[in-house]
Amino acid sequence: MVKSPSIIQIIRRQRLRHIPNLPPDQYSSGVTAGGAYNTINTAEIFDCLSNSMHTASPIGQKLNISQICGLLMGILVLVCGLIISGLGYSQLKDQQENQLMQNARQQLQHLALTIAPSLLAEDRISLTLTLSEWQTGPQLTNIQILNTSQQVIAEQGTPLREGPEISQPVTQDNMAAGLIRADIDLSSAGRTARHYLAMGLIASGLMALLAALVAYQLTERVTGYLRQLEESLGRWDANDDPLQLPPSPAVSDLKNIHQALNRIAVREEHQKAMEQALGRFVSGHPSAPSSPLRYHECALLFIEIQDLEVLQQRLSAEELTSVLNHYHRLLSHAAKLYNGKVDRYHGSGIVMTFGIANPVTTGHEALHSLYAAQLFSGLVTHLRETDSNMLPVEFRMAAHWGNVLLAPVTQDDRTECNMIGDTVHWASHLADNGEELRLLASQTLLDHLPGNDDIQWQEGPLISDLHGGEQACYWLQELPEKNHQLIQRQIRHITAMTEQV
Repeated sequence: MVKSPSIIQIIRRQRLRHIPNLPPDQYSSGVTAGGAYNTINTAEIFDCLSNSMHTASPIGQKLNISQICGLLMGILVLVCGLIISGLGYSQLKDQQENQLMQNARQQLQHLALTIAPSLLAEDRISLTLTLSEWQTGPQLTNIQILNTSQQVIAEQGTPLREGPEISQPVTQDNMAAGLIRADIDLSSAGRTARHYLAMGLIASGLMALLAALVAYQLTERVTGYLRQLEESLGRWDANDDPLQLPPSPAVSDLKNIHQALNRIAVREEHQKAMEQALGRFVSGHPSAPSSPLRYHECALLFIEIQDLEVLQQRLSAEELTSVLNHYHRLLSHAAKLYNGKVDRYHGSGIVMTFGIANPVTTGHEALHSLYAAQLFSGLVTHLRETDSNMLPVEFRMAAHWGNVLLAPVTQDDRTECNMIGDTVHWASHLADNGEELRLLASQTLLDHLPGNDDIQWQEGPLISDLHGGEQACYWLQELPEKNHQLIQRQIRHITAMTEQV
């Protein structure tokens, strides 16, 4: 393993790198006459420090959050244990030393009472015998008896080179007879304190290890969920699969995040289900990317699904798909019978075009849009009357005539056409001002109807167009009797086939 250079080594290399190459007979401005080395400025030092810290950054990158939390907790407990053990060691050592000093003083006091007559008479033999027979503790290594002239007349033990020394005056009948001086060995106090210090360090290490494990396990409960969540989000982003969340965590903060993500997942699932269901409304006519873009004149039937966002919140993904697919079949029947093509539009609107594939329009396309609207309205009404279990969905319908531009768009190895033009926007605007299952037609559509005065119209609202001008619109009141009867037969035929299926 290559050892990382120290900060001093890095600074030294940086310094050498910045020293200019001068001739031998010249000195740089940073070199003094006394031979002091060249200094570097503060910016260079901070640059070196930052470079050295980058060498330690991979260590933090190799550890996850759980390991870092466990390591920090272990270090914190270990530092606290070291501080407590150090303070306990110091206090215990002082306490033991004071106890030894107190015991030694008591022994010297008893000895002073015993040898006072002999010391007053300076009987060296009696003093020597008394010292030899005196039972001293291990802390008193040397005892000297001095007379009033400070001469040693009796001694026992080996004097210490280092250590505290205590003295006890000897008196009798208020007369000073001499002095007892003793050396005290306090090493036993240090040994006892170090013994407890070792036990404290071992306990601190064990507590630090236990705290690190507990912190790691507790943090792992949080980071484990986050890792599983990261994997789920990665699969969701990479494969476009439904968002599968990990099991709900026990931590309250993470539980709130889990609930928020779960709501997002449910909403995402509903949104995909709605897109899949509405995707069935996309017309299947092939595009011709090699053909130049051009406008197509056609009749438009715009059908707006009301309160689609409310349905998305109330229904599950399967229920929403089932409901929209059922209405899609009704709309497909209406488009098929009258040569219409169903195309998906933005938002909640559905566009049915008539005559977009014909090179020349004849005006019957406008009639077909009216017939398809009445057929779809009749099918929806019959469904509501006969099937109470089917959730009623409200529709607004508008018919318009104009030019649209088909723009090819390639997506997922498929080429589809987007419908562009003011005609589509105006039809959508008409539907916004319409009523449920009533067809609102523009004056432009009425102008392109072939001579057919049997259709009954009712004057509708004046609606501002895209340029701010007011445009007249009309409600479809009733079709000719022959066409009305034909549509009724078609309704009975389609519903009969649907019931058999």
